[in-house]
Amino acid sequence: ITRALTVDPGEFLLQMQWLKEHGFETITQIQLYEALMEGGDLPAKPIMLTFDDGYRGIATIAAPIMKQVGYVGTAYVITDRIARDPTRAPTWMTWSQLRALEQRGWDIGSHTVSHTEVPHMTEADALQSLRASRFALEKHLGHPVQWFCYPAGAVDAKSVDWVRQAGYVLATTTQEGETHSALDPLRLSRVRVSDST
Repeated sequence: ITRALTVDPGEFLLQMQWLKEHGFETITQIQLYEALMEGGDLPAKPIMLTFDDGYRGIATIAAPIMKQVGYVGTAYVITDRIARDPTRAPTWMTWSQLRALEQRGWDIGSHTVSHTEVPHMTEADALQSLRASRFALEKHLGHPVQWFCYPAGAVDAKSVDWVRQAGYVLATTTQEGETHSALDPLRLSRVRVSDST
């Protein structure tokens, strides 16, 4: 599931409580990877909650609400927008907020350096952006980062190849769907949750 935080926090809490009451358990990227690629076990009703771009509301609204119900998520961040000075860039998360999310059990993934759609880049530019974003996250977080989200969900066959070459093992799109396959781990579908959901 991908969620935009343009909704009232009270409504978001109700959505999280509904998921919890109906038996859904959040999983991490590594759990999904191990299930797809190695046949690992998952809960009876697994769900991965994902948030794109790196807006500060992920850390200040979503994470505290999700903690109340025992949930974790994945934040896909645009590395050039990570705030070095939170007073000058109040819209975006900081490195310390990203590290704090990880300490709560969250995953951090790449959403490129500048949110340029991968199919619109040259191969050289795409590989540079994909790697630069991944390496920046790895440098600041202190561990490998192998999760990716296509900006605006734009993906084609060459994009998948470039994402693979850049070292990612799972990647999400904005294509609607609930079923995933080990045959296509770099083109995972999601369910969009909006204000009208």
